[in-house]
Amino acid sequence: MTRLRSRFRALRRQGHRWLAGHPRLQRVLEVSGSLHSHPEAIARGVAVGLFIGLTPTVGFQTVFMIIACILVAGNFPVAFAVSWVSNPFTMAPLYWGFHALGATAVALWPGPLPDADAWFFQGVGDELIFTGVGSLLVAIPFSVGGYFLTHRLTALLERRRPRAR
Repeated sequence: MTRLRSRFRALRRQGHRWLAGHPRLQRVLEVSGSLHSHPEAIARGVAVGLFIGLTPTVGFQTVFMIIACILVAGNFPVAFAVSWVSNPFTMAPLYWGFHALGATAVALWPGPLPDADAWFFQGVGDELIFTGVGSLLVAIPFSVGGYFLTHRLTALLERRRPRAR
């Protein structure tokens, strides 16, 4: 647990250092409430980080997290740290699993599907759709579960923390 906590703190410091290099963005995040540390903001940050981290958005993850954290007033440094659930080492197995899950879900879809020729890019689009569907089937429940679990844990920790006199 201590190792996980130190890794999380290191990722959070990395997010703070990144923000220090972008003062205008830091100001926008401060005004929008995306740097607050109360349980609700932290839980929203975890949800945003898990959702973005578990979708195939490599290269755009930080931009999407900034936008989402501003929209929902989630804690951006927490979202940044949590989004590392998909990193260069876990990306290939995650995307392979997303594709397999998405292909299965599309095959089991009870409604009518367009002809194979009508799919986006005829072949390549199928793969993108399968991966996207699979990632959403994983990202949505994980982000919702992460939100509720984090909210409960941070609220519990906040109640246990001694009050400043």
